[in-house]
Amino acid sequence: MKAIDNIYIMGFMGCGKTKIGSLLADRLGLPYMDTDSQIVEESGMSIVDIFEKEGEPSFRLKEKQLIERMARQTGTVVSLGGGAVVDPENWRLIAGSGITIALSYPPEIIASRLAKTEDRPLLNRYAGPERIQRISSMMEARNPYYRKADMVLHLNHEAEPERVVQTLIGYLQWRP
Repeated sequence: MKAIDNIYIMGFMGCGKTKIGSLLADRLGLPYMDTDSQIVEESGMSIVDIFEKEGEPSFRLKEKQLIERMARQTGTVVSLGGGAVVDPENWRLIAGSGITIALSYPPEIIASRLAKTEDRPLLNRYAGPERIQRISSMMEARNPYYRKADMVLHLNHEAEPERVVQTLIGYLQWRP
């Protein structure tokens, strides 16, 4: 790993990007930023409110502008929103400015993790089997983008965050 690279953590909502990213940054002694949290802070609105009041295109524009800023910085661990890498320009900026790591869990685990949340505007109107189906179809559409990452970590069961971070650190030390 070059000292100047950003480290981008990506994956579907609920896969632990925020937890893993913040732990990884702490362990590496690097600054940390979560794009969704930064958008909330800068806009003064929750993501649900942005989607409801301004629409998804407005959220995606805020996300793109933030990624453009992050791509000009170096040495930061960045947790990306689940759909950030679908935009080709975002992907170009992300891949060109750092190491990309995708986290992946089966839809059933994601559904379980998100069961009690109401802050996911793309899932809020779905429940039960319909929610799992929605998660599955969204994951299927996004997986080709996640698979482009430098490292894809597929987890088939709940994993201890510290163990995931240890795996990532091992990868980062091995990577030329």
